Amino acid sequence: MKTRDLLLPYKSAVSPFSAQLAFAIERVEALNQYRIKRAFAANQPYYRHVFQLIPILIHLNEPELPGYVENAPAGIAHFSPNHYQQRFITALLPQAKLAKHLEKTTAFDALYSMGSTGSITQTQYSDLDLWLCYPERLSAEQLQLMEQKIVRLCAWAKGFDVDVTIYLMNPARFSAHLDQHSVSEEHSGSAQHFFLLDEFYRSAIRLAGKRLLWLHLTDEQYQQRHHLPEIDMQAWVDFGDFSALSTAEFFGASLWQLYKGIDNPYKSAIKIVLLESYAHNYPQTALISKSFKQKWLSKTEVRYHFDPYLAMLDQVSEYLIERKEFARLNRIRQCFYLKAMEGENEENWRTYQLQQLAKSWEWDEEELEILNQRASWKTKQVKVHHQMLVDLLLQSYRNLIQFARKFHIDPSIMANDIDILMRKLYSVFEVLPGKVTLLNPRISQNLAEKNLTFIEGREGSMMKPGWYLLNQAPSSEYENPDRFVEYQKDLTKLVAWAYFNGILTAESRLHVVSRHVSLLNFRQFITDLRISFPTKGPIVGNEELLHPNEIRHLIFAVNLTVDPTEHIKSERIRKITQADLFNFAGGEAQLIGSVDIIYRNMWNEIRTQHVEGKEALLKALKFLSNKIYRGSAPPQSVNVFCYSKKLRLELRESIAELVDRCISIHTGTIYDKTIIEVQVEQEKHWGFIFEEAPFALFCLPQAVNLDEDFTKSERDENVVYKTRYPKVINDFASEGFLQFFFEDNANGLFNVYILDEQNKLESYLNCLGSKEEKVKEINRFYAKKEEREWGERFNFPQYYQLIELSDNVQIVPFQSKQHREYQQRKQQKA
Repeated sequence: MKTRDLLLPYKSAVSPFSAQLAFAIERVEALNQYRIKRAFAANQPYYRHVFQLIPILIHLNEPELPGYVENAPAGIAHFSPNHYQQRFITALLPQAKLAKHLEKTTAFDALYSMGSTGSITQTQYSDLDLWLCYPERLSAEQLQLMEQKIVRLCAWAKGFDVDVTIYLMNPARFSAHLDQHSVSEEHSGSAQHFFLLDEFYRSAIRLAGKRLLWLHLTDEQYQQRHHLPEIDMQAWVDFGDFSALSTAEFFGASLWQLYKGIDNPYKSAIKIVLLESYAHNYPQTALISKSFKQKWLSKTEVRYHFDPYLAMLDQVSEYLIERKEFARLNRIRQCFYLKAMEGENEENWRTYQLQQLAKSWEWDEEELEILNQRASWKTKQVKVHHQMLVDLLLQSYRNLIQFARKFHIDPSIMANDIDILMRKLYSVFEVLPGKVTLLNPRISQNLAEKNLTFIEGREGSMMKPGWYLLNQAPSSEYENPDRFVEYQKDLTKLVAWAYFNGILTAESRLHVVSRHVSLLNFRQFITDLRISFPTKGPIVGNEELLHPNEIRHLIFAVNLTVDPTEHIKSERIRKITQADLFNFAGGEAQLIGSVDIIYRNMWNEIRTQHVEGKEALLKALKFLSNKIYRGSAPPQSVNVFCYSKKLRLELRESIAELVDRCISIHTGTIYDKTIIEVQVEQEKHWGFIFEEAPFALFCLPQAVNLDEDFTKSERDENVVYKTRYPKVINDFASEGFLQFFFEDNANGLFNVYILDEQNKLESYLNCLGSKEEKVKEINRFYAKKEEREWGERFNFPQYYQLIELSDNVQIVPFQSKQHREYQQRKQQKA
């Protein structure tokens, strides 16, 4: 069968089932070979080398070969090495040893690639995603050894600059929804099942082993598969069908695509609109894999691309045209084009086909050239494009949420996977005061600017008060707002935005136009920022996401934008005390005019806070205290910098001591109830009191007026209110989230402890009913209550279980693997 004809017509005069099956096998195999040739046609030699050798390196397990792990299972059913594989192996293994090894029992049923391989969007940056199908007879120990071998094989491939991910897949467990993987960078966990299967079936390429049963049978035949004498179920791989496709999966699948959109925005933008189109047509959902199968099982000649990504584009385009959303359609086309053109620098079948698509879309040469130059885009263009991508993703998410409400859906995704996904999405997409927006690094690799000018807008000028960033040296026309690339109310947030997005680098020439900030101080501040923070934070894993959002790195910048010391007469300068920080020279002068805080937290968010005025230091300490969780680990680095004209060293040392004491009290090193008590103004005393008010989870410090808010006896007695709750909850408190903690009682009932977004605690004891049903009720109530915001925010309720392990109480995500194992042990003991 010639691949240029792709699928020739059925020629049998009669059509018994065996003849139909043989015809289906021939067609699917022709498509398989066609995709392999396309994968090779426009790819690097190293990719082809890895692609061809991975199957035989799984089939064989010998010390002479890459990836070897002693006693790891080996062998793929029906494997026969091709010429390239044979040549590679015979150079490393003696012929006798190879022949003996090929006779061994096979441990695996099949190896398939899936995703973009062989499609128009496969580029030199594309991963190679493989499904290694194993039977149920493999033991846990064998699977563990194979996991070790997979790690080594992926490392070997990485040596050729090829990213390979191998998933161990058991078809029986998958079709029964028993897959136990937690959500991660590579695995969707319980976020999706049928939509993952749809992608697998529409893009699968058989590299070795048994064939996929579903691809070769009509829906009616598939339902009768166990009763067809021609079908030996042991000779096929069967991941199931879509007969149980449910609306419950749309929510988790949309979360997963948003999550993947952080690192792969163009691909995810297309996939989440595909989900939206599937939802729009529900219950007559036209899955691409089913459409493909209808075509290749058809008895007529078929001329069709069978490209999974072109098929996605076709379906998404039809959906958006039907809705007359032509602006969004053009953005999706841009995403598709940019995804397919990543890293391309030479003509091939993919670039030619993309050019033909661009012509059919009536793009002009200028628009096409702009897209082709994406690698050299700078700040303004990347900002606009970044916002376009975020809007695309969130609009589809909102539409899918509306769909979920319409059908009163209880999401099928497990609660612990929601926790992980929501916290990651919250850290990336949630817009909050003081939070620095990080532009997606996949849009352009280098945003560094040669010249940067920071301009202070003043009251009474043409500009809104605040700070403006210009990506060139200043000129007399800098007050034209159209020339600014970014505006922020505070200087530190603007600087942080430029620095952490790679716009401001060590090579940037800096200019500042301000009456309050000198160029010398400004350059010193940039230097201090650079030595305090790496531009990129460490990779955030699930363990960090399930932790309170602790501060990792912190700087305090004192008197950067407001410096009252420059007005202090020299004769008043003397050795200062901490009390002078709040009340210098009897209140006639100030030492602290402004405090700026920049920190990176455990979820890699960059946050800033600017305060100024007489109470700037008190407000800054209060802000810091509310961000340090009781009992948490201290920040990895804390730096205090001072930019005063006078008393710079003295102020820095005094404030550094206060900051250190504030952090130490919260992290448990110091247990004093009061940090400091000072007189800020005449007849007015201020201080920090650590109190435990009703329903407060842990001691939240607050700056209070000691004269107005407490009587002397109350201050002396240090009144503390008590509320009953398991103290281990302290370790999981995260500001900004609604959290539910379940605790089982000996009488069969359970307690629920609820922390709201401000970490206020409520307790409900001896509750009846099912916790799973309670979770569904809470989700339904929360969705209705937050209808205006739910589609735009990511602080969905989160659920945890208290369990007892070795006389210690621990908290694990509700319905997580640890929770399920704990329940099984309890049942076994009972």
